[in-house]
Amino acid sequence: MNMELKRYLKDIKNNLPCCNTAMRKMLDDLKTSVNVYINENDITQIDEIERHFGTAEDIAKEFAVGLDNAYIKSYKFKKRVTAIVLSVLAAILVIVAALAIYIVIDNEKNTPVKYEPTVKYEYSEDYEQ
Repeated sequence: MNMELKRYLKDIKNNLPCCNTAMRKMLDDLKTSVNVYINENDITQIDEIERHFGTAEDIAKEFAVGLDNAYIKSYKFKKRVTAIVLSVLAAILVIVAALAIYIVIDNEKNTPVKYEPTVKYEYSEDYEQ
């Protein structure tokens, strides 16, 4: 039941057109009301909660009734711009990481190996000092 309740509240939050301080307060109040209802009536099924409070979509629509349409559009625009900026930054990070790996591998291939000649002395037995 606890997992179903969390999913129910998460569905409500996901169906909201935006999430501001007032919406968070309403969600907290709803969560408190649902918990009180569960404790007072010994509820074990999520269906009973949906019958009493409504589906996640219905609750989200009721929360959004008082919102200004321009506010919702600006929130969605900000969310979209944030997603685009984060995507571009992630792409840049991937390109920089790939370039760094390429440079390291290329340097390992093309770096000359240090050669230290060793002199090996061999004496013939005919040599006398």
